Amino acid sequence: MTMIVRTLLTLFCIVFVHSARLTARILDLSQGWGVFQDVRDSGEKFGVYRPDWNPFAIGPVLSPWRPIDRLTHLQLLLAAQPYFGSELRYFNQAPWWYKLDFPTPNDGVKATLRFEGVDYYAKVWLNGQFLGDHEGYSEPFEFEVGGILVAQGNNRLVVKVSSPWDQEVEAARDNHPMTAVVRRMLKGTYEHSDTFIQRDVNPIGIWRPVRLILHDGLHPAEAPVVDTRLDKNATKAVVSISWPVALDSSPREVEWSVKILRESDGVEVARQARKLTLDQGKTTLQSDLDVNSPELWNTWDRGGPALYRARLAVGSLTRDVVFGIRTVELRRNANETAFLLNGRRIYLRGTSYWPDLYIGKSGWVRYERDIDAAIRVGINALRIHVHEENPELYELCDRKGIVLLQDSDLNWTFPTDEAFANRAVAHIRSMIQRLRNHPSIICWLLMNEAIGGITGARTIVSPGPQMFAEAMRLDPGRGVIKHSNANDDPDSGDTHDYRGSLKPGNYTDIFGTTGKLVTEFGVDAPPALESLHQVPRLADRLAEIMPRVAELHDYQYRLTKYYIEHYRIQKYAPNSGYFQFMWTDLSPQSFFGLHDYWGLPKAEGLGGGLRALEESNGPVGIFMEYKDAPLAIHAVNDKLNDLGICTASWIVTTAAGAVVTKGESRLPIGPDSHVRIGDLSFPVDDRVAYRVELTLAGPDGQVHARNVYLDPFHHPKRPEGYWQRMDHELGMRLWWAGHN
Repeated sequence: MTMIVRTLLTLFCIVFVHSARLTARILDLSQGWGVFQDVRDSGEKFGVYRPDWNPFAIGPVLSPWRPIDRLTHLQLLLAAQPYFGSELRYFNQAPWWYKLDFPTPNDGVKATLRFEGVDYYAKVWLNGQFLGDHEGYSEPFEFEVGGILVAQGNNRLVVKVSSPWDQEVEAARDNHPMTAVVRRMLKGTYEHSDTFIQRDVNPIGIWRPVRLILHDGLHPAEAPVVDTRLDKNATKAVVSISWPVALDSSPREVEWSVKILRESDGVEVARQARKLTLDQGKTTLQSDLDVNSPELWNTWDRGGPALYRARLAVGSLTRDVVFGIRTVELRRNANETAFLLNGRRIYLRGTSYWPDLYIGKSGWVRYERDIDAAIRVGINALRIHVHEENPELYELCDRKGIVLLQDSDLNWTFPTDEAFANRAVAHIRSMIQRLRNHPSIICWLLMNEAIGGITGARTIVSPGPQMFAEAMRLDPGRGVIKHSNANDDPDSGDTHDYRGSLKPGNYTDIFGTTGKLVTEFGVDAPPALESLHQVPRLADRLAEIMPRVAELHDYQYRLTKYYIEHYRIQKYAPNSGYFQFMWTDLSPQSFFGLHDYWGLPKAEGLGGGLRALEESNGPVGIFMEYKDAPLAIHAVNDKLNDLGICTASWIVTTAAGAVVTKGESRLPIGPDSHVRIGDLSFPVDDRVAYRVELTLAGPDGQVHARNVYLDPFHHPKRPEGYWQRMDHELGMRLWWAGHN
């Protein structure tokens, strides 16, 4: 089938869609587009948006339309290598124009033109009429266009898209030049100068579907909101539904109905219906329904994710919203930053997640692969780091029982003036309104490692307080962290710890320290060798590193294991959780992940960071406390069930197999608990490589946890030259300064 035929079939296909979003007639406008780059930004002057505009009639000032086969970021369509290279900068040095011709489905139809995602600034014209503009990359936006569609023939839809470079640079602070760029776009997916995201990458384009939604004059004004409240004993929940709708015609009598169904079996647990008259304009429909004996949403390791479905109908409109019933509390003081889920503290065993810096490349299949792999090694929490993911990610976390800390896009250095603060408040308001129905989200993180928002005295200034106030107003039932990495701020309370990694020293420097909630720690390691060869330029640059990849994977393993166990031994005294940075590499040459960009674990040598999680991150764990010598053995149970009288056993051997010491202890392991099993002490000979094996078994002999330490008292040093040695052209950190 030719591209022309496929395009015509798409354009003329009006389908009836019933989904979690909307029941309506929808015309998909995602194919058949043409683009060109307006290198002199003269397109508006020459009337590119006019239906009769002819690029050949005005000479060489503007380029002709270039067809594209799908909507996604332009770098993915037009760049030979979209993840690094100074040649990428031209994508953002001038705006791009998009054009689509499509037929009107019916005479006199009413319709909503909806863009699911345009990165970053957009101006929209339909049949020569300016509809409006929009700022953002992940926020859908729409226009009512029924009166603008032509009765016969084609409509012309034209969009101007830009995502410019920020040119303002401040002096480097704290000796970190990566923070120098003043980031005026609320967009965490571009222009990092520390090689986390390569300096020349700045995604641009219409990257999500465009749709024409046909209706009879009644249409959504905003998305529905579902709030839940539990009574004191959790025997009854009140489910509050709020749905703003708009009527473009004269008043209409309709029925407004709500049904609440259990998602697991479809059983109806509550219903409400009433007649009402909608006036022209906007009306907010509201209903409160009681759900008796509610099943509570929880993480997969603490009971599982019970879900409900609200089935809404008003006149011709229907909408299904999946939600969960649960309570969240963020308890903060000088000694504690802890989350309570359904009234009980929850220990977060987390990782940061950002599978691809071009968010459009991710979807259900990739998310499910990553989430299932994370659950297999005990992860119960993800931090969505400095960006917003596709809707499928949030739905999967709802269904699989993973809690989320959701960042905004404010990162490092940004303006602190009133105009920017207003934009930042609008940004967080939009994100909360869009995502708040997801029970998996337990916290909003408003700023990350803010430099522009911090004075020398580390007092948080604009726009942090304004964003915090807006988040608390809109969503008081969730936690809000104003500034990630502000441990002493009463509205924040988390830390980032990179000793032995981005910070000088050794990872064992954390010994004897405490952390209330640690939302970042980790270390780079190169991809699996078989992956590295898929990008020859990276392989060439790392040729001198390849013989030592196992050494770097081993360092990631040892650092990750030491950090995790250090925090788990502090469970609730004061530590309430940690987030390793990161689960996957977000580009071929960004190396913080435990998996590389292609999804392979960094498993050379001892097994990389993923092995550390396999040994130390399960809901039940047994750990040795140590630095240069053993000190004690600890057991942790993060589940809500009592494990009973358990047997902890240990054996220490030399590399030759000689037994140094062994023993066992019987003791109760209660629900959600930490137990210090006892001292572990033996003389350590610095010439010997020891092997320590720990086992925790239940009363029936079932092994709940096993842990192995290989040569634990010889700690490797941080690789020389890391992280100050970088290749900025490729956008990656290197190791062992002094080499070529």
